[in-house]
Amino acid sequence: MKERTRGVGVGTISLVMIFAVLCLTVFAMLTLSTANTERILSDRTSSFVKSYYEADSRATAVRAAILESFKRGVYPESLDGVDIKYEQKGGDTFASYSCEINDVQELIVKLKLSSNIDTVLEWRAGYSQDWAFDDSVDVWDGTLLIEE
Repeated sequence: MKERTRGVGVGTISLVMIFAVLCLTVFAMLTLSTANTERILSDRTSSFVKSYYEADSRATAVRAAILESFKRGVYPESLDGVDIKYEQKGGDTFASYSCEINDVQELIVKLKLSSNIDTVLEWRAGYSQDWAFDDSVDVWDGTLLIEE
């Protein structure tokens, strides 16, 4: 009489191997997709940071030129392609200008000028375009779509 051995057959092992290869393939594709997305995000972040610090450097140079001009009693309307607005309030002189960071953001600067020193009142990134609320998306109002 033949003795039957119990154990895992060749078919079961093949199915487990196919499942393992499929799982590894899916994980590899997800990893590749995540890595690509992270690269795109880091490129955008790098581009923004570079643009921000270029605008910051330009704004710092304009600030130094404004203070130097103010000491001589001159109020230039534009320096290095940046338009400057002056305002007199209560004996104090205020200068404000903005340097472009990218197509939608700018570095906004406001200075209070004194005899030998300037005080930074505002130095921030802001939007250069007005934000418009868009409510043109049609939203389901709860009525039935099928007319009877």
